[in-house]
Amino acid sequence: MKLFLASEAKNPKSLKKLEEYIGGFKNKTITYIPTAANGEGWESWKQGGSWNLIQTLGAKINLVLLEEHRNSSVVNLIKGKDIIWFAGGSAGYLLYWLRRCELADHLKEILAEGTIYVGSSAGSMITYKNINLVSWYIGENEPGAEVIPGLNLVDFEIYPHYEDKLFTEIKTRYLKSKGKKLYLLKNDEVIIVEDGNIKIIGEERLLINNSNDFI
Repeated sequence: MKLFLASEAKNPKSLKKLEEYIGGFKNKTITYIPTAANGEGWESWKQGGSWNLIQTLGAKINLVLLEEHRNSSVVNLIKGKDIIWFAGGSAGYLLYWLRRCELADHLKEILAEGTIYVGSSAGSMITYKNINLVSWYIGENEPGAEVIPGLNLVDFEIYPHYEDKLFTEIKTRYLKSKGKKLYLLKNDEVIIVEDGNIKIIGEERLLINNSNDFI
């Protein structure tokens, strides 16, 4: 299983790392899922961001809106593609639709067959077993969304769009939330997980609960 978990996948540095990681975009097929952005404004993803960028990469784009599916029919649209790219937006909204269309039930199977998971912001946050983080995320919290189970692909949480000035507040909130392991990622930083091995692209900032450790 290969996961490319970015704070902001469209960031030039992150995009370059992704291109290197997958061996170039040319002739690759990317399933692009902008559903999370719909949770912040219907079709807001069409106005720019990664949607415009992704169309310039030379890859074949397979656009999938999870909201258009009510059962596992969506799985056949995604299986066998080189990359599945979950754009940023509302993590809770994205997880709801992943479970509503049953894609969450088949995702590990799809990834085990070789498809690479690319997450950007919310797309990275949902890979943990829960999204409790969104209930207190500074400036853009999603109260109530934490009741939806995460994808349980990794054993750590990701705080995207991290800024150094937020550290004290993040640490205070995370300790209160009883989370276990949190990586803080700036917009040009990425975590690559391959067969359980973790590689940090950028500075490693790891907040561990029940201790004062910050690495």
